[in-house]
Amino acid sequence: MGYRGIRRLTRPGKAGGIGKGKEKGSITLEASIFLVIFIVFYLAMMDLIQIARAQVILQYAATEAAREISQYSYVLTKTGIVEKRVSTSTQAAEFAADAGSLLDDVKAVGETIRGGGNVIGSVQQAGQHAGEFFGDPDALMDNIFSLIKTMGADMLSDMAIAAIVEGIVEEQIENMSSKSADEYLEDLGIDGGMGGLEFGDSKWANSSSGGMPELEVSIVYTIDFHLGIFELEPRRYKVCAKTSLW
Repeated sequence: MGYRGIRRLTRPGKAGGIGKGKEKGSITLEASIFLVIFIVFYLAMMDLIQIARAQVILQYAATEAAREISQYSYVLTKTGIVEKRVSTSTQAAEFAADAGSLLDDVKAVGETIRGGGNVIGSVQQAGQHAGEFFGDPDALMDNIFSLIKTMGADMLSDMAIAAIVEGIVEEQIENMSSKSADEYLEDLGIDGGMGGLEFGDSKWANSSSGGMPELEVSIVYTIDFHLGIFELEPRRYKVCAKTSLW
């Protein structure tokens, strides 16, 4: 009788101990899984924040570069250099468009001949356009020279503005940190640091339509893209800043 009583008292105790062990093991496993997911999510968020930080910093540097170059350009505006640059650029753009239209007329004649259409009408239209285009030799040479000067000026100004923008951007970035601009950008994940920034799309006095001349500062860069523990393909980004040249 007493023996059975002892057995009845000890069995529940053993069963209860096994149940608590299973419950503790389950909680530990769930906590481990949650911790791993949290760490991966945290690392992914930090990478995204780093990308956003790099974009904000470069956007600020581009804006400051545009503001500073615009101030320098004020003197050139007052001396009439910007106006002359825009005038020549507009004349060259109109001449290029007219030459393109004449070329389209010549192509239309060839297509009409192959298709057996109204050849006479196409030839007359092309001939009239060619007569207007080549009718005034002095104006034609003036337009050709304006196109040549614009192409040369565009090449030189693009090279100059890219070099100026690079210098200002580097100075702005170094003002934000005790490190060099190259090291700071590499810490942000920008591939190549300062050497990885591209300024070739920056334009000065860009106004082929004859409107208000503009300054455009452009920075293209590549980021080594990570999402937590996952390494993805590098991605290219671009920031721009525009301002009018008064």
